[in-house]
Order: sequence, then C-alpha cells, then structure tokens
Amino acid sequence: MKKERLRIENIRKGTLLKRIELQVFEGEIIHCVFDNIQEKTMFLELMTGARKADYGRVYYEEEKVPEKDMSSVLRKRVALISRESRLIDSVSMEENMFLVRPRVKGHWVNRRSYRKEAAELFREFGLCIDMEKPMGRRTVFEKVQIEIMKAYLLGQKIIILTALSICLSDAEMKKLWCLLEKLRRKGLSCLVVEPLEDINFVYTDTVVVVKHGKTCAVKDVDECDYTTLHTILYRDELEKNAEDWKRGPKERAGEGISIQDVTTSYLRNVSFSVAKGEIVKLFCIDERSYNEVTGFLRGETEAVSGRLCIGGCEKAVGKMMTGMRDRIGVVQGNPGTASLFQELSAMDNLQILLSQKVSGMWMIPKYRKSIRKLLGGIISDDVYSKKVKELSPADVQRIVYCRWLIYSPQLLVCIQPFAEGDIQARETAREMIYMLEKRNIPVLIITSNTAELNYCRGRELYMRHGRMIGKEEAYEFLYSEL
Repeated sequence: MKKERLRIENIRKGTLLKRIELQVFEGEIIHCVFDNIQEKTMFLELMTGARKADYGRVYYEEEKVPEKDMSSVLRKRVALISRESRLIDSVSMEENMFLVRPRVKGHWVNRRSYRKEAAELFREFGLCIDMEKPMGRRTVFEKVQIEIMKAYLLGQKIIILTALSICLSDAEMKKLWCLLEKLRRKGLSCLVVEPLEDINFVYTDTVVVVKHGKTCAVKDVDECDYTTLHTILYRDELEKNAEDWKRGPKERAGEGISIQDVTTSYLRNVSFSVAKGEIVKLFCIDERSYNEVTGFLRGETEAVSGRLCIGGCEKAVGKMMTGMRDRIGVVQGNPGTASLFQELSAMDNLQILLSQKVSGMWMIPKYRKSIRKLLGGIISDDVYSKKVKELSPADVQRIVYCRWLIYSPQLLVCIQPFAEGDIQARETAREMIYMLEKRNIPVLIITSNTAELNYCRGRELYMRHGRMIGKEEAYEFLYSEL
C-alpha cells in the first residue's frame, strides 16, 4: 500500500486559486500543469510556505497540520528548485550544502569533512561534479544537482522542479530524470511544474491539471496521453475555435500576401494567403510536411513551381525564397539564442534589422528616439542599454518581435513561436504577435504541436503529406481517439 506523504485539500488564495487539491505519495513523481503563470507562481509560494492560504487543509504523513503551522511545515519539508539558483556564489560548494543544516557545529573548521561527505554523497548517486570549481563558474545543471543533494541532506521529502526545461539540454534532462529515479527509491517525492509539452511519460506517475485556479483533472499516466491532456487543458479554446470556424473568416483591411500552387519535391500545389492584420496558423500533421514548408519559407528548400503575390503584385517563385528581399521575416523556436547578438545592447539589436532599410542610420540619433517612441509602453527604458545576455526570457522575446514591429515586413513567419520553455516568455510571444496583428502586419504561425495551435487566436490551416487539407479531415486525425 502506498504511503501518503502530503495532501492538500480545498486550498484557496485570493482570486487566483479557488480550489486546489493535491495528494502526493512516497516516491511518486507528479507532473503539474497550469494554464496561467500567476496561478502557478501563487501555488509554488503556498507549497514552499512563502505565503499562507486563505483557506484549506494540509496533511503531512497522514496527520493534519494545524493552520498556524502550515507554512513552517511546508518550508521544512518542501524544496523548490528552478533555474534561479538559491545557492550563494561567494562561498564554497561544501558551505552551501552543509552550513544551514541543523545541529552542525564548528561550521568554519570542518570544511575538509564536509568535502569528504559531499564526495561520498555524489558517488552514491552517480554524480560527476567538480569539487574544486568555484560556485560562480558552475553551470545551471551543476547547481540544480547540488541543490537537490542539499534538499536530501536537509531531510526535505518533497522536491519541486520548475522552469528547468528551458535551460537544460536534452542530455542534462536525461541525467536529471535518472537522479530523480534514484531519489524516489530513497522515498523522496517530486513535483515537476512544467508546461504540458514537457511531460516525461516514462518516469511520471501522475499528471495534475490546474485550470482557472482549480484542480480539474488528476490522471494516472498509464490512463492518459498527450492528446487527452491537451483537450482537458484547452477545451475552451477548441470550442471557441470551432465556433469561429462556423461563423466564417473575418473581413480584413487591405491586401496581404499569398503563396499560390507551390510545388517542391514533397509539397503539392500548396496555396494559402495571409491578409494584413491577420494571424494564420498552419498546422502540419506529419513531420515531413513541417520540415518541407518551413524549409521553403526559410529559403532552404527548392521550389519547382509556384507564385508569390504581395500587395497585388504577382511574380513567379524562383528555386529559393529570397526572404528579406521580398520583406518576408522568419522567427523560429526560441528566437533569442539564434537571432540576437548576445554581447550587443537591446537598442543595437533593434537597429540592426532596420539598418537594412535605412542606410547609415547608426550615425543618426533621431532613429533611436523614434524607436523609443514607437515602442513606448512595450519595452522599459532601462532595457535598451542592457546586453541581450543580461535580459530575462520575456524581455528577449520583446526585443525579437519588436525588431519586426519596427521593420514592418510584408509577412512574418513564426515557426513554433511558443516552444520557449519559460511560461512568461510564451505569454510575451503571444502578446507580441497580437501587437503585430494590431499594427496590420500579416503573421503566419507554423507548428506541428497541438498545444501551440490553440495557444493564440487566428485562422487555422492544415497540411498533411505535402498538401493542404480541410479542418474536418484534420480533426479526424487529431482527435479521433477522444
């Protein structure tokens, strides 16, 4: 019989959390999905004792925790680990791990014994961590491993991991899951609070979906799949999109851009259009279609035939798309790492793209003033002088999209724009796409992820096996199992 580690019942806080139910068993790994970043943040603050709930009950190891002790018990038993490390760079690794432990005496004279104990612990869990490296030079992954070991030493029985999928590589995530598997054998439980797309169905036991401030689903991982969870989380949006489809397309102001009868080695007479001030979402059901259409729009895949019509002017498509020459911009995946210069300031990055339209603009101060005026209310004044590498993921997203807001392309192609792991960055990307729509810039979103398809509004198009298909046919493939 499974031993209950923690149970929270009917937890409420303000207008954000209305009814949170959660049960955690010993050695269990739970994936928690939220539809709102503010709700997620409040949940984490309550779980770690940083805030008190307005109402609710907490049970730890099957015993009810008095209301006055809830925060202290959660602080003592629950560890929160994210990309924002809570370790201190100015002291050694051993001091970070051992100084705050209760009943430790002679803190500053036992560094050698601390190091020996840390080395033995790392060997026990198969961790390769350089004992000599200063804390300030350690990677995010190294710090995450050290924080997990610190939580283990402190006797914290529940570990919450969040905002790690964005900053760890696939190889590092695999090692992290292996470590969690070893910890669960020691009786530790884990809550992974990450987006829906980052669920690991191999190691996860239970999935909890929190929507509109309420626990709306608790699923054993063996009894659900990604499509089922996606439908639970985005049912409202699916219904809204279905109603929009029934009402038909909205009227748009002015002409935009259209691609007509494009044929490549795989695509067959592909045609679609995006009007000015319109968001169009192209969903590719199979991977080959996704790779081919994105390769064509990036100018990497040759076209056998086709036509491009911009603002009423039509021309034949050459073997390759010419991108900037036709004023077609492309933003892909996590755009900050690929398209921005990390060592340059935000203002420099904003000007680089515009300099292709205005010769010598670097030498003319009025353009900087114009940029600040145009982006008033979007980018904070203190951001312009900072280097890109110093900015938050959300600010990086703003810079990426604001470059195109200033440049005003004939079409902006956004390839999986919500692939960014940070929830706030995804929200920012959506806000910026709506801003482009408001400024009358045509936006084409291309994705093969159903969560992204419903993450923002827009007219939907579908592609399968290199050809355009209707929505009803697409839904047969997407939701036939539900």
